[in-house]
Amino acid sequence: MAHLGTYKVGEITYDAHTGQAIAGTDSVNTEFVDEYNSTYQEVNLTPYSQLQDNDNAFGDQQASLFTNGNGDAALTFDGANEGTATTFPPLYDFEKGEFTNLGTGFYTKQMAGSSQEEKDAYLIQVENELKSALIADYNKRKLSNPNAKPNPLLNLNSMGEIQGAGDQEASFQFPEFGKVDKILQQLSLRNLKYPIDADYGNTQDYIQINQFSYRPPNDLTYFPRPQGTPGTDDYKSSRRVGFDNALRTAGLGIRTGTPKEKAIGLVKLPMPNSLADSNNVSWGPDQLNALTAAATSAVMGTSNSALDGVLKFLAEAEGKDFGELLSSGLSGAGGFLKNTAEDLGDAIKGVGGVRAAMNSSNINLLGKTVLGSTLLNLIGFQVSPESILARGAGVIPNNNLALLFNSPTLREFTFSWKMSPRSREEATRVNNILRFFKQGMAAKKSNNSRGSGGSSYFLGTPNVFDIHFKTAKTKDYEILDRNDSVLRIKTCACTGAAVNYTPEGMWNAYEKGQPVAITLTLRFNELEPIFDTDYDNNYFNFDPQRTDLLPVPTDAVGY
Repeated sequence: MAHLGTYKVGEITYDAHTGQAIAGTDSVNTEFVDEYNSTYQEVNLTPYSQLQDNDNAFGDQQASLFTNGNGDAALTFDGANEGTATTFPPLYDFEKGEFTNLGTGFYTKQMAGSSQEEKDAYLIQVENELKSALIADYNKRKLSNPNAKPNPLLNLNSMGEIQGAGDQEASFQFPEFGKVDKILQQLSLRNLKYPIDADYGNTQDYIQINQFSYRPPNDLTYFPRPQGTPGTDDYKSSRRVGFDNALRTAGLGIRTGTPKEKAIGLVKLPMPNSLADSNNVSWGPDQLNALTAAATSAVMGTSNSALDGVLKFLAEAEGKDFGELLSSGLSGAGGFLKNTAEDLGDAIKGVGGVRAAMNSSNINLLGKTVLGSTLLNLIGFQVSPESILARGAGVIPNNNLALLFNSPTLREFTFSWKMSPRSREEATRVNNILRFFKQGMAAKKSNNSRGSGGSSYFLGTPNVFDIHFKTAKTKDYEILDRNDSVLRIKTCACTGAAVNYTPEGMWNAYEKGQPVAITLTLRFNELEPIFDTDYDNNYFNFDPQRTDLLPVPTDAVGY
């Protein structure tokens, strides 16, 4: 039996790492190592349905992937073997990092009614599965062959699956979800639209709803990962990276990334009969009496010496360990408090001293009232200062009531469609569309969960949706069909999907129980508020990490 990390040539067993014979022969030519690494082996594509092109079409040909220890790969048609992998027509050019014309036609052959944008998006999904298959194959191969090289398509500096291999400090793994998203991707290949004969994009306006797997927008804030290549000088430990992120957040605020990870598919539907939006922000009343204002002014008017401790702390943080910073912060706390107290004393002296301030009849009355209210509350008598003044002096403090901004709000949208399929094919599409939304909004169990009743330690976030309003192109040279005369909507969560199978008030069905008509009602909530910068018309002013946001032309309605 061959040992782990070995291979056989004839009847002799060799060590894959050294190229030396296991059974004592020490004069083996290292060309056997090269021969071993250059031999192609087929990769199991069963877990990668899109890459394999496993769409269950009648008479459809599937794809096959072959790799070797030198990092070479060949993606071609099934029927090839280890010896003929490179002689079959390639579906992917690994030197250029793109699909060949043959591969493009092979993977999009069932998307005849789809736009080029939709085809490109699907090819990106296939390419992501190709990278995943190559990563899994490389990690498996190097267990028995330390000389194995990764395919050049895999970026060792950015692919976490490769960079973290064998590094204990970078071995943190998040649970994986979305095992059954491939069903939705297969359904999307059927060109999900209603009605099936709609001339969307040419003569009819429509709404397009894209579905994506969810990506936590603040993942690097809460779970920082090492940067750089393991073993190099620029590689940082997770603790160091975490502290750098903390300092950056303290200075600049929380950075929010895109909430979209991987494209799942899309649906095209007619413009809803009810289309309305309501942008709101939260404002609320705020009160400030004279005594509170005076104390606030004294505190906020302190000299910069009170803030120097904080600024010095942040300035010295670079390059220091957390323990060092903690001890220095504690030692400097006394000085910080001392400076603050001195500044408060100077502020009071600056307005004539304590005696001069207390000689004011107004502040004397208000101060006595607040003090009296506090003492009464301590012994259990709940009496407010306002009540004492109103009942005892017939006055109330001027609270300087003002309406102040509190926070932005999140928008909610509800759309409804009545669908009456006219054929068996259209009825199937309607059912596919219902599943597209119902399955997409469902909470996810981990990929390790066995079936619907299996356990799952965590639950994953459901998929998210982009909603676009499209219009007909008016000129041949126009590329964009975005409708800028109605609102834009940011990425949303589908919070409700209601289906009425008896919209006429009674049960009517075709054969096999297919309802004659249904009413679909979807409720969406935006994942983040609307900000003024979202209306910017300059593409270069947007954060490069927010690829989900686009400039708003001057003449467009915007959000």
